[in-house]
Amino acid sequence: MAIEQYQQKAIAVLNDYPPEKYNLLIPVESIQEISPLHRVIVNIVRIDPVPDRGKDCYPEKNGGLALTKKGLNKLMAGANIQVIDSRAVVTHKCQRCMEIARTTKLSPRCGDCPAADDVAIQVVIAIPEPSGTWRMVRATKELRVADEKLAMSDKQYKQFFPYRSEHCETKALNRAIRAGLMVKANYTPKELEKPFAVALVVPNMADPEMKKAAAARYATSSMALFPGQQPQLPENAGEGLKQLPSGMIDIPADEHDDEQPGGVDDPPWEDPPSEDNPLGAPIFCGDCGQVIEATRVNGKDWTPEAIRDYSVRHYGTSLCPECQRNATPLQGGGRR
Repeated sequence: MAIEQYQQKAIAVLNDYPPEKYNLLIPVESIQEISPLHRVIVNIVRIDPVPDRGKDCYPEKNGGLALTKKGLNKLMAGANIQVIDSRAVVTHKCQRCMEIARTTKLSPRCGDCPAADDVAIQVVIAIPEPSGTWRMVRATKELRVADEKLAMSDKQYKQFFPYRSEHCETKALNRAIRAGLMVKANYTPKELEKPFAVALVVPNMADPEMKKAAAARYATSSMALFPGQQPQLPENAGEGLKQLPSGMIDIPADEHDDEQPGGVDDPPWEDPPSEDNPLGAPIFCGDCGQVIEATRVNGKDWTPEAIRDYSVRHYGTSLCPECQRNATPLQGGGRR
């Protein structure tokens, strides 16, 4: 089929989903440049406009509605977005201490730093493009524990602290999805009553070349798993065929989040803790095997998680305060 016919089909897709009836998440300018080896399908995603009913959105101070983690995950599934990477990165305050340490040749005092428990996570996602390639979007989120503590009750903070890394990762993923799909910061209730139309690019298995390439790839993968056997190739082989990424979009770390504490991420501290273990599983010392208990040192309360994190950074393993006194820091050449 000629390229012009594919372009006409792509334009017809837009005509079938007018903006007055749908919230379009379609790159209108580039959809006409679709590869002849691919085709565009549109998935319809419905977001419940009532916050307390479907938990797909939450109310903003300006009267609008912003999408929660659940709502964004629906759009992510509809657009076939793939999570490529998720990793911890250095926080801003740690970066400053590292620069000072390089200049002064002195080791930073992480144990006394109020920002030692801060976390930062970077997430990379891949979004299918109408050209048949993948667009990469990278977003970073940093959680400052001191700021989070001010916005929570004591009970919420005790349940939040052990899961701060997971909470931060969710916020980074939400930020990447918003940027990748061009989701607005907030919608009116009337706008959310309209379903979202998400354009999804898939291989065109009617094309002989694409079908042949998909079959060859399927055969290679099957032979690697089952050597000596000749698999039968299904007609729809290669539906998951991907191409190399075409570029990377980097979302700045200080970008506005459009997130509300306790609303977007369905944090674990909203669930009632169990009576026998309200704060999670116990943490054991890697040397003596004893449970690491909360400790007060120099007027500062150290939770078991904070003691563990400090020990891992300085000694390479989880140690109780007593065993840390008999251990040598990693900078000194390892433990005795």
